Amino acid sequence: MGRQATARYRDLMDTTDRQRGLRRTVLLAGALVVLLLSGALAVVALDQGRQPAEPPADGGLSLLEERLPPDRQAPLPDGPLDGFAGGAAVDLAAYRGQPLVVNLWATWCAPCVEEMPDLQEVAGQSEGRVAFLGVNVADGARRAQRFAEEVGVTYDLAADPDRRFFEAVQAFGMPTTLFVSPEGTIVYRQTGPLDADGLRAALSTHLGVDV
Repeated sequence: MGRQATARYRDLMDTTDRQRGLRRTVLLAGALVVLLLSGALAVVALDQGRQPAEPPADGGLSLLEERLPPDRQAPLPDGPLDGFAGGAAVDLAAYRGQPLVVNLWATWCAPCVEEMPDLQEVAGQSEGRVAFLGVNVADGARRAQRFAEEVGVTYDLAADPDRRFFEAVQAFGMPTTLFVSPEGTIVYRQTGPLDADGLRAALSTHLGVDV
């Protein structure tokens, strides 16, 4: 009886181990799917009611890039933005008279996190010629502050906790980067991440600043 009980116990343990192994496999597969989706969903549609424009027939610009013709260019809102991590409010009108790059970002947005070191690199290289402003959207203040400190961000930061600015500039995904003329007009926008080379190219093409 003892050997039979032991055998049954071993069989039971083998079955349990197989079940545990299957569960681990399922969990790992699920984690991999989530990781892949985080990349696939790089552009997070915060405003579900808006859809990106149709791709141009000539194949020039992608869905995520939008060079705005004069009749569609709009001024950057003048209203103040909340201070970042409890800091002073940011007056957008104060940037008039110089080219400006506005980057909408959040720590929950993986592509935003990935591109921020590139933004910091180019902001440092173009200091004095182009102003940079990072607007943290619907994020945790402490988490955002900690991440900005880890990256070593030196350009201006503001907060948009209730997405009012996000909606005012008609953004539909994250990250969104706006290129603003010295007159305060949004001349170009990109929804999706930019690397340092892409950012330098956009500065040259749309704001006339070579870095």
